[in-house]
Amino acid sequence: MRSDAIYKRERRLNLSGFPNIVFTLLICASCWMIGYYNTIGYPIRSGASLLWDVICRILPAKINHLYLLGFMLLCVGASLLQRFNFLFVIIREKTTLPFLLFLLFNSVSPDFYPLRPISFAVFLLIFALFELFGSYQNPKAINSMFNVMVSLSAGSLICPYFLWFIPVFWVGMYIFKILNGRTFAASMLGLFTTCWFVLGWCVWKHDYAVFTNLVLCITDIRIVITQEAWLIEWLAPLCIFFFMIILYVQFSVLEHENTIRTRHFLSFLLISGIVAFVLSLFYASGLDDLLCVFYLPASIIVSYFFSGKYGIVASLLYYLLMALLIILLFIRIWNF
Repeated sequence: MRSDAIYKRERRLNLSGFPNIVFTLLICASCWMIGYYNTIGYPIRSGASLLWDVICRILPAKINHLYLLGFMLLCVGASLLQRFNFLFVIIREKTTLPFLLFLLFNSVSPDFYPLRPISFAVFLLIFALFELFGSYQNPKAINSMFNVMVSLSAGSLICPYFLWFIPVFWVGMYIFKILNGRTFAASMLGLFTTCWFVLGWCVWKHDYAVFTNLVLCITDIRIVITQEAWLIEWLAPLCIFFFMIILYVQFSVLEHENTIRTRHFLSFLLISGIVAFVLSLFYASGLDDLLCVFYLPASIIVSYFFSGKYGIVASLLYYLLMALLIILLFIRIWNF
């Protein structure tokens, strides 16, 4: 009888429970309200890419509309990530943590307010993940590999740094046992398809600025640690990065508890997260976009740790992480 009571009490402390969902959403909304009150990130900076400049010109002019749109897009992206985890059963437990953590990680990043190129490009990246993971151990997934590269190359027109993730997805194809001559050729065809469409547009307009702008963005390497006050900006990402690495080491030690499929999925997520984190060290101008990409795999890996745990210890660790990120947010705002 006593064990049943303890089990019920620990189930009530489940981090996917309704009270924690409401509390986390309130915290995230409050962070956006603080950003709105301090007009952080307004006016929106253009120049990341020509397509981003076009998007900036059609965005609403009112600041409250921009913040509302930015928060809504973030919620939609978090919902797609939640659906992604549910569809591929990366986390066996029924949990809403991928949605909550992706929302939280981006909400405590003041440089993400109110809109960034990644706010729109992230949907193409998530679609590419859907296609890649859905083709697991299917060497005939030619159409899916074509779609993956079309999505990444199209996303690079908004967020140029997506080009660096094309080799990462080839590595993912190898890990998932998809990579062969036909699937690689299909991926290259996907890249060339986007290039030919863009080239046709440039020839018609007699303007090749799209390509030159893409090259300039990729070659504009400015190491973050050479920037003034870089450590303050990096406190939260470093905290999440080391937490993710520690958790993955724990998974590796206890790999017998996970299926091969789960280990492959988590390995690819870790590789993509590390690549995004390392790239963000070299692109000061694209730091916020790359960190948002980093938060995609980090949200799932951290969720994997919390999902199977109940009780006071897991709840305290979750709320300590949240409190630390909020404190770091206020430190950033204080130094703006």
